[in-house]
Amino acid sequence: MSESTTAQIIMFPTRALASEAAIAPDRGPAEPTEAEARLTRALAGLNDAVTAQRAAVAAWKSSLGDLSAATGRLGASLRSYNDSLGKLDARVDLLRTEAVKLESWADNVVAGDVLAGEG
Repeated sequence: MSESTTAQIIMFPTRALASEAAIAPDRGPAEPTEAEARLTRALAGLNDAVTAQRAAVAAWKSSLGDLSAATGRLGASLRSYNDSLGKLDARVDLLRTEAVKLESWADNVVAGDVLAGEG
């Protein structure tokens, strides 16, 4: 073995009788045993399940992408809404200030008329 080799492969013995019976020219291919048939069905079912799982994971990833895009749009919409509310708040404050000035002016006018009427 070379210095870079880290493992040695050990070959397992094969079932000579089963392989010889499977390729015997006079009998044709051997019928699988019940256990082999069950194993084949189980492996086919497992393969189908793995395929379905892959499809489900792909759909899930796609849904996550869609959700990410939707939350991004929602975030942008909320920031825009927040900006609009900020501008509205500034306008309401300005209107409140103007209303207080107008109220003060009206009070002065009414007070002046009352004083002018008494004299």
